Amino acid sequence: MFITVKKSFSILSLLLIGQQSLANDYKQLFGNRYTRAEKTAAEVRPVIQKYAKAFGEDSDLMEAIIFPELIRYNALYDAIETGSLIGLYARFGYEYADFSIGLFQMKPTFALSIETEVMKHKQSRWVKLLGFDKISLADEPRSRLARVDRLENVEWQVKYLVAMLKCLKLKNSRLTLTAEDRVLFTASAYNCGWDKSATVIKSYISKKHYQPGYWEGEKYAFADVALYRYADKLKNQELRIRG
Repeated sequence: MFITVKKSFSILSLLLIGQQSLANDYKQLFGNRYTRAEKTAAEVRPVIQKYAKAFGEDSDLMEAIIFPELIRYNALYDAIETGSLIGLYARFGYEYADFSIGLFQMKPTFALSIETEVMKHKQSRWVKLLGFDKISLADEPRSRLARVDRLENVEWQVKYLVAMLKCLKLKNSRLTLTAEDRVLFTASAYNCGWDKSATVIKSYISKKHYQPGYWEGEKYAFADVALYRYADKLKNQELRIRG
């Protein structure tokens, strides 16, 4: 099954879970971008923890898989891009405009894929509690604008993230993963498409398509950055506990 491993705050576990990312010190490589992302993560953490607790998810995992997007998020760039494309998307759909929105850089096609999938489980309690049972899937401007409005709201982005984790586990219910692989697999799914096959998702784990900025530069593996953040946060928690 797709396991959810309980975290063990020990130095050994931190070394094991972080071993793949030790080759790149992303905190040093990304500098101020990483530091700013840490501050942003701290601001949204209460919302993430609230929904993680309510729906039985790992808040540290949730934060880790969106952390690479926090690193490259630019509020001004996001506002310009979103503002210029909303009209096209609302009128004509994702075939004409599919763009990243908000802190977690979610696209309308991502949101629609989640909304469509949860309808298969609309009698499930978690679907109703998240509010997805009230969402319209009508392919018309009003529904598309409502989708954009949701994606511009941090709390709704967290809801979509929780729903993605639920859908991913349901889709890969027979998949067994170690703690480290769980982070890598989930981050890769978030980046390349949660609804792809497990084989495809795994193949993307090592692919270096991620850039910390919007312009040309060295590329890294999205999942590896997420794993580094997961291990880094656990390490900081361990130090606080010991201190």
